[in-house]
Amino acid sequence: MNNYLKLFICLYLSFFLSIIVNGQQCWNKDNLSWRSGGDRKLTLNGAEITIQGIAWFGMETATFSPGGLQTQSVESILDILVATGFNALRLPFSVDMLLNKRYPNHINYNLNPNLQGKTALEVLQYITSESGKRGILIVLEQHRFDPADYISPLWYSTECYTNVDGKCINYTEQMVIDSWVNLTNLFKQYWNLWALDIKNEPHDPVTWGTGNPSTDWDKAFVRIVNQIDSSTNFNGVYFIEGVQNNQGICSNMYNNWWGGNMSPVRCFPIYLNQPNRVVYAPHTYCSSVFDQEFFNAPDYPNNMPTVWDAEFGFLADNVPTNQYAVLLGEWGCKVNTTKNELFMDKFTQYLNGKNMKSHLFFSLNPDSADTDSILYDDWKTINQNTMNYLRKINSSPSKFTPNGNQICLGQVSTISTIGSSTTGLQSTTTTSTTGGHASTSTSTTTGGSGSSTTTSKPTTTTTTTTTTGSTTTGGSTTTGSSNGKAIIKQVIRQTWFDGTNTNTLVDCTITNPSSGPIPIPKYAIDKTPSSSWEMNLISPNIVSFTTWNNQISAGQSLSFGYIVSSSNVITFTQI
Repeated sequence: MNNYLKLFICLYLSFFLSIIVNGQQCWNKDNLSWRSGGDRKLTLNGAEITIQGIAWFGMETATFSPGGLQTQSVESILDILVATGFNALRLPFSVDMLLNKRYPNHINYNLNPNLQGKTALEVLQYITSESGKRGILIVLEQHRFDPADYISPLWYSTECYTNVDGKCINYTEQMVIDSWVNLTNLFKQYWNLWALDIKNEPHDPVTWGTGNPSTDWDKAFVRIVNQIDSSTNFNGVYFIEGVQNNQGICSNMYNNWWGGNMSPVRCFPIYLNQPNRVVYAPHTYCSSVFDQEFFNAPDYPNNMPTVWDAEFGFLADNVPTNQYAVLLGEWGCKVNTTKNELFMDKFTQYLNGKNMKSHLFFSLNPDSADTDSILYDDWKTINQNTMNYLRKINSSPSKFTPNGNQICLGQVSTISTIGSSTTGLQSTTTTSTTGGHASTSTSTTTGGSGSSTTTSKPTTTTTTTTTTGSTTTGGSTTTGSSNGKAIIKQVIRQTWFDGTNTNTLVDCTITNPSSGPIPIPKYAIDKTPSSSWEMNLISPNIVSFTTWNNQISAGQSLSFGYIVSSSNVITFTQI
């Protein structure tokens, strides 16, 4: 064979194997195209993705600081997001912090030494970079002009705002465009910059399609985005939120949420210079934010699907163009009344019926005044009630896995082996694993000690097992038997070293293999997790699953997980 032909074949095979690894889709970080449209789907390089994201507020305020960083580190908060299945983070900012050097004033630098001396913009960069290492996408959201301002109805200011330097600033449309261009050019170095949320919550007197250039948000959005796109070559998507009441023109009959009314899209859809880049991102809430009249209707909550259809749900069905996707850009509820429990039940049912799996929940911050968080006030304990609702919407959002210079959609598996029981008990185990520790790593510092933290590519192990007794193979453990006891299956999702300990993130299922229901069991454990979800610690060494029903039905599998400061998974012994 001709040597040149041999070389060509080798290069071709090398390239092919770098793109498709054991059936996974992988792409070079410099060749990612995030798109919308094509039957109203979100895609990465043509592959459909679903998003479960969350808002982390604080930097847009006068603290110039993301919430929670007085009690937790950036890294630990991001690790919680990974552990709970979030793949996107919405980060609000003020235009003022882009135009001026503003320094955070609400961060514990003993816990966050990597943020010492950084401006608010540099903190935003750091969070974006650390999110990228964990496969979390970023949505940048222009929340307000000045930290002392509330949310402006328009995309430009009608009066000047006096900033902390004593200067009165008029935020013109061109100033807003220029700030977006500069921000996008700075952040497009990060592979995980996915979306730009151009303006938070337009509201009255803002209009859509009325022909008034000073209030028509739809035309302003097109002008702003086309200029950003031509000036940056940004390869992501652009969020457009709705308006409020639109003077009754091609609008619904309800009093709509700020940013929540998408009904004018029926008459005036958005067309950009670049197709398939628009994401309609409406906002909606329950009565804990404002007690709208439709929450007090005699047929509540059965009336709500009609309301949601009119406000945004029709976008999941059809409009004159399919060059878009729809995603809930912000939604939330404080489930503190029966009315709000009914809302959450009906809303999750509605989204499932519409197949609307992609959403950005509000919020990560437990100190939100009118919505629940996924965390309690300590910024580390998972609010299982909130997570249970979110899992009803999307139990398996897309996973983006950094793998060297590539991004892979789903877990990365490069080595296939047939393993056997290490205990000598009867078992059949098939394991796929990635030995990430042999790869190169990056160094950062985290926590209060200022120690070096090495983050290696994660070791991912998936196991399919039928077993009697306890089997440990390739970093995975299956505990239980087929004699009526529950079976626990553990899958290592990620490991990392924090300068002191190796930490392991584990996804688990507990399954009832028998033909009838069994009581929820209790287990003795050999290691106490540093964080867990859907698992109740009765004591440091005993766990149960009392947050679920009191029994597991025949054939039913329930999910839980944990992070442990060890390279080994927890050993569960039923008691």
